[in-house]
Amino acid sequence: MVNLTIDDKQVTAPKNATIYDAAKLNGIKIPILCHDSKLKPFGACRMCLVEVEQMKGRQIPACTTPITEGMIIRTATPDIIKARKMVLELLLLNHPIDCPVCDKAGDCDLQNLTYEYEVNANRFADAKFNHVIDYNNPLIERDMNRCVLCGKCARICDEIVSFGALTFMDRGIETKIACEFEAPLNCEFCGSCVSVCPVGSLLARPFKFKARFWALTNQKTVCSYCGTGCNLTLGVKDNKVLTTVYDENQGFHKGQLCCRGRFGYQFINSERRLTTPLVRKNGTLVETTWDEAIEVIAAKMKTAGASTAALATPRITNEELILFKELMETVGSNNYDHSAGYAHAALTKGFVQSLGVAASPASILDVQKTDLLLVIKTDTYETHPVVGFEINMAVKNKEVKLNILSDKRGKLSKLPNAKTLIHVPGTEIAVINALAKVIVDEKLADGTAASVPGFAELEKALAAFTPDAVAAQCGLTAADIKQLATDYAKAEKALILFPVGLPYPGHNEDLASALANLAILTGKLGKEGCGVLCMAEKNNSQGAVDMGFYSTAGMDAGKIIDGCASGSVKTLFIAGENPVVSYPDHTKIAAALDKVDFLVVADLFMTETAAMADVVLPACSFAEKEGTFTSVDRRVQHIKPAIRKIGQCRSDFEIFGALITKLGGKPSATPAKTFEAISSSVAGYAGMSYASLGETGAYAAVSVKPSFVVPKTMSLASESGKLALVTGSALYHSGTMSQYGEGPMYVCPEGYVELSRNDASKMKIAENDLVIVTSSKGSIKLKAKISMRMPQGVLFAPYHFSETSINRICSGAPVTWVSLSK
Repeated sequence: MVNLTIDDKQVTAPKNATIYDAAKLNGIKIPILCHDSKLKPFGACRMCLVEVEQMKGRQIPACTTPITEGMIIRTATPDIIKARKMVLELLLLNHPIDCPVCDKAGDCDLQNLTYEYEVNANRFADAKFNHVIDYNNPLIERDMNRCVLCGKCARICDEIVSFGALTFMDRGIETKIACEFEAPLNCEFCGSCVSVCPVGSLLARPFKFKARFWALTNQKTVCSYCGTGCNLTLGVKDNKVLTTVYDENQGFHKGQLCCRGRFGYQFINSERRLTTPLVRKNGTLVETTWDEAIEVIAAKMKTAGASTAALATPRITNEELILFKELMETVGSNNYDHSAGYAHAALTKGFVQSLGVAASPASILDVQKTDLLLVIKTDTYETHPVVGFEINMAVKNKEVKLNILSDKRGKLSKLPNAKTLIHVPGTEIAVINALAKVIVDEKLADGTAASVPGFAELEKALAAFTPDAVAAQCGLTAADIKQLATDYAKAEKALILFPVGLPYPGHNEDLASALANLAILTGKLGKEGCGVLCMAEKNNSQGAVDMGFYSTAGMDAGKIIDGCASGSVKTLFIAGENPVVSYPDHTKIAAALDKVDFLVVADLFMTETAAMADVVLPACSFAEKEGTFTSVDRRVQHIKPAIRKIGQCRSDFEIFGALITKLGGKPSATPAKTFEAISSSVAGYAGMSYASLGETGAYAAVSVKPSFVVPKTMSLASESGKLALVTGSALYHSGTMSQYGEGPMYVCPEGYVELSRNDASKMKIAENDLVIVTSSKGSIKLKAKISMRMPQGVLFAPYHFSETSINRICSGAPVTWVSLSK
């Protein structure tokens, strides 16, 4: 620590701090416009000028000047105040005084500083800027007339998002922030630039003219989209969520959000929300009372007994999942599951076999603490964009080496010195086994590996996975495989990341075990910056696993669907899931749900699955209930209601509790009581309570017992003349729920099929052409998206969309062989 004096106050600060950091750390305010804790110091605005005695009283920028031992600093001398007033006058010289109609009023740093420093006149005169305002973007409005050239928008887009959509253009008084060649803004639409803009130059269009910031009530919560567990502040007025509010001190991500987190909140107050219970009478769903709906459901579940089954979305809380299990046990059934049964297998089967625990032995925080990242599929950025930001910062700021094994290129492939190896779709497990083979043969394994159970069996099984043999199968070279293995093994710290979820059926228990083998072989477990991070798809996917809401003794999701078709499942209760769209093999799913005797759906919207139900229950969104979510790295976080319940909606906790009571059981009275039971029974949650979780949450401990497992590889025989279709997530969407968020749908409103330039040229397909994609399951029409990232012979399609559901032609295989025609 460094000792220094600021405004006659003796203080200490870390030796790598700037004057601004030291002052802030010790509660001393220095005004600034161009600083953000996530960004590198820039020194553009000159509002943070201070005097340092050792520098003969010279005025220097506090945000770029490092502290030294014994430094004496003054932050508010008459000369400093005078200088800051002049800076404000110069900033206001060309700035339009349109505060009454500017949406930033009340949250504008320039406005607040002008008021604080009493700048009520301007000694300078010049014409106001007259830049054309960009209204074309559906999410972000750009008015460069208000810009103060702090550069935060361009810097955050480069340093963290790593897109570089904005930059400084021109020189001198004509300098402005713009897109290259004065083009319209066309980017990832994460809204990072909007969040850090200190003035009204960049505005969130969905919030425009909805309310003043001082009229909002800020409610802290956790994002309900992917499993990253980003902290979120919702701006609420009149029981409506009107925007998300930026807080640079919130969460490990320092307020950084992706497109769906920042702009996808509209589903909470959507006019399409279900608000009353519905029951099917004479073939039509009609409104009913909660009492009637609960009575009908309870009677059917009691009659069905052990023939009752349940499917849940991993978006509901841990407490609700526990109560859902209790409901099933009340009627004597252990037939319950989530995520189609296969999307959690990497954790519930793969990691359980290899590590002795259904959780990742790594944290998101390890991304910036490692020396090497081995990323399986570039989709990691699309599935968990804020983790992608962490990767960006690790590579660009910490010089972390990035190696990618994928069936296509992606955003991560563009990072500095990133190495992307493109393999034939579906052959990744064989490649990973070949990496393990190289590590063993080249004696790169850790000294403890031979003593781990299963080592001899693994060594024997790897004999078939020589680099030469695997290279011929997967489209890589033997030299590439050897280098990838050597890089990983020789790195002092290395972290593996891979996504799992409904659109990744090939990312199963075998892939998880193969990756765990690499970490165990090289001793990269239980250390900072090491391990394997399984990036589950939904906000509470890890929680659903921790709560045990998956098949152990009863039917899994696949067998439940089969049971609906065969008649062995009489009553099916679906909470928040939309299998008709999100599960593979649409025709089979729809036929099975049509045959089941009695179908109950609790959801926010009248989904395709809800439309088939006998009873539909209006459920609450995450913003209307209390409970906990568990992120991919087992960070448990407490959420509280941000708004009152909409209409007659009830939380899933209340729904399950009412049914348990009707069936003669005694459910927990509150989510807090249920969490007490969780903390006393679920491994790793011991000692947790709502009070102890606070706003930051707590990590559930992960205890690892490594064993080597021989993973099975898939035999994927290609079909002559066909293209390999792989499915996945689009950057702007998460599951099917983001269809109801206006922001994501503004940017990516429909499904598409992505193909290489070579394939497009060969088939004479142009961008946005409507093409027919045909598999053995059927055909679907999609718009074509031509891309440089796709290898020849490989197609990609996201799975989120109802009207153009790719699951109409996919059966759940890692690769679907299709033909393409116009």
